[in-house]
Amino acid sequence: MRFVTVTELKQKATQIISEVEFTREEVVVTKNGKPVALIQFITNGAFALKPKEEKGVKDHGRSRESRSKRPQGRKA
Repeated sequence: MRFVTVTELKQKATQIISEVEFTREEVVVTKNGKPVALIQFITNGAFALKPKEEKGVKDHGRSRESRSKRPQGRKA
């Protein structure tokens, strides 16, 4: 397992992704010395895409009830 900083990832993203693809080695991304992300090789069958959301509706993880009860702006 290899460790890279966020700064190094920004500078060498294409190279790092190519290495992961070729070697299948995982890369841990660190920020301020703490791990924050994991880059790993996946195969085409490793995951299934979620169906698209209804057109024009984005729930951002909120329930239907909480979407309808949005706080209103202040009234003068």
